Amino acid sequence: MPRTRVSFEMRQKARALRVHATKGESLLWYELRELKSTGIKFRRQCPIGAYIVDFACFGVKLVVEVDGDLHEHAKGKRHDAVRDAYLRSLGFDIFRVDEPDVINSAWHVAQLVKGKGELMSGDPTRPLRGHPPLEGEGDAAQLERF
Repeated sequence: MPRTRVSFEMRQKARALRVHATKGESLLWYELRELKSTGIKFRRQCPIGAYIVDFACFGVKLVVEVDGDLHEHAKGKRHDAVRDAYLRSLGFDIFRVDEPDVINSAWHVAQLVKGKGELMSGDPTRPLRGHPPLEGEGDAAQLERF
């Protein structure tokens, strides 16, 4: 993904969203931080393009969204559809969960996210980061000489 410059206003808005997180976001963040030891590292209220996502794991290109009441209305659903299309165009997979589910059992939701992240990291159809070694590069070329 090409790096884009995040504006000062967007950075401030993301910071404010971190400070004023909903109960569901706070509970899920507490659980998602524990996944760092398994190699799945999330960022909270992270700007991606013109949007701020609730949680993003750039290692496996997974976005986790905690949906509250605003996402139930027609306007919210249209906004989510446009946003999801944009994020998918960048190669992200979106995992949506309702806020009451997170409040009732944040640990179970985090385990679902962990399973999705592990599945995506082991998926051979997902594109590799960077390019494969060119001929003459890497360990294989050195081994062939001997």
